[in-house]
Formats: sequence, structure tokens, C-alpha cells
Amino acid sequence: MHRDALDLTAAGAKLAPHFPPVVVNRAARRAKSRLRVVLLNAAGGRRFRDIVKCLKRPPLNGAEVILLCEVNAGSKPSAGRDVAAEMAAMLEMSCAYIPEFGVTNSRGEIIGYMGNAILSAAPFDDVLAVAMHRPRTPPMLRRRRRWSRKGTPTGLVTRVNFGGRELTVGLAHLHSRCMPAERARQMATYLESFPRTGRAVFGGDLNTTTTELASWADMRATARQMIATPDRFRAPQAYEPLFEHLREHRLEIEGVNVANHPTFTFSGLIPRSMRPKLDWLAVRDLHPIAGTAAVVSPRSSILMRRISDHDFVTVDLEP
Repeated sequence: MHRDALDLTAAGAKLAPHFPPVVVNRAARRAKSRLRVVLLNAAGGRRFRDIVKCLKRPPLNGAEVILLCEVNAGSKPSAGRDVAAEMAAMLEMSCAYIPEFGVTNSRGEIIGYMGNAILSAAPFDDVLAVAMHRPRTPPMLRRRRRWSRKGTPTGLVTRVNFGGRELTVGLAHLHSRCMPAERARQMATYLESFPRTGRAVFGGDLNTTTTELASWADMRATARQMIATPDRFRAPQAYEPLFEHLREHRLEIEGVNVANHPTFTFSGLIPRSMRPKLDWLAVRDLHPIAGTAAVVSPRSSILMRRISDHDFVTVDLEP
């Protein structure tokens, strides 16, 4: 991807993306009778070839829309690869990539990017980068590194055409450590740029932890809650006001997500009943096909270790 990304931020201006999106369009695949959507937090994407192997097997194969959070380009975690672009080429799909943060070395030079991507079986008619505010960094995360990063949380709103019908496709990755109210603020800002009408698919790692994780005391309190009330972490809707903003935009989560099923495994020692549900799909004016919503373990084979600490989330829709 182009390394000399343009800084669009100006003093006193409305919050703007720090970097522009990078778009590669390819010819459309033939439209099908259903629309398969897949979501994954790729954890940087260093093992992107294994991710592609997963995407070529049922129930993920043949997806028309793939939403990817945490895909790096050029930085050390991705071994210097442009993860989204290479995955799109391997899958013969179009790609829209938004760098959220530029990773800089000790001399202040950008050596890579951290961002999000949408892969599509049809070319993009329009791609918009949407900047969101950046909650404060918790003191526990402020440690000395040989690198730093600059930028702002940024989502994507795109427009594609499947079988002659327009579809809005959106993606966002929300903050993991802040209070639920701050994530709701991020969501509200993002949705200001998302159309209020028309067929739409939205997804992302929304980090619906139901808590603030800004200090070790917060972490200990959350651990106690996981033991005392584990259900809240698999069904966080009542604790995360961001879902109200989705409903205001008529973006529905019912039927397109597996209810009460966790999507995040920070340690295999944690019982499944205590793991959180962080990754979500939402749709408008589209109907999920019964029995197709699934959470899929991110392993290229049963004997291989996980590709990501997040699971794949998928559903088939009637277009």
C-alpha cells in the first residue's frame, strides 16, 4: 500500500481520518441467491494464509463480504506484509483498507499501519473513512516502547452492488478499555455517516465487555463479575448503550448473531461460559437465513493453534 499517507487532520477542523482509505477493485463475481457475510478480528494478520484457508472451507467459503478488524500493513506483527491486500488477491475480491494508526519508530518514521478492511465479491462504488474520538489511554497501558503510533480510530462505510441491488457495508472497531458510554459515543459518531435507510450490513469488534478496563482495580472487579454474573458477558446488550444507536438506525442484531455465544478467548483456561461476546453483525432490510448464523473457531485444522483470540462470526442473508 502507499506509505506516504496524507494527514487530513487540521487544527480546529471537524474530527477527520488521519489517513485515507486504500481501495483495490476487481471484477465482480457472479451474484448468488444468498449473501454470505463473515467477520473476524484478525489480531494483526501475521497468519493471514491460515485465515484464508479457513475462509475457503465451509461454512465460511464463498463469502460475498468479509469484515476484518486489526489487519496490519508493513508493521512487524504482520511480517512486513499488506495483509488485507494479499488476502483479497488470494480470494480474488475487492479490498477497502483504512489505516487507523501509523506505527512509528524512534525517529518518528512510519514503518507500518494498523487498520481495518472490507473485502467484497463486487467492486466498491464508494468508500468513506469515518473518524471516531479516541478515549484516553489507561495508565496501565502507558509503557515505554521502541515504537509509537499516531492516528485515530476510524471505521469504513462503503457502497457496493450485488446483482443490481445497492448495499451499504460498514465496519468499525471500538475501544476495548473504556467505559460503555465511551463506546456508545464512538458508535454514535460513526453512525452519523452511515445511511439511515436502505439495505445495509454492519459489523465489527465492538468490544462489548460491559465494563471499564482502565486499571488493575477494574480488571480485578471484572474478574469477580465474570465469576458472579457470567451471563452479562455473553449477552451484553443491557450494559452497552451502543446497541441503542444501532436500533435507532434500524440495524438489527437478532437472527444474524448466535445468541449468548462468546466470540473471544483470551485464555483457553477460561471456561466458555465466562468468555465475552465482543464481535457483532447487524443488518437492515435483509433477512438472515435460518440456521446459518454461526461462531467458528479460527483454526486452519483441528490440530493447529488458534489464528486469533477472536472467533469468526458468519451468517447467510437473503439479498
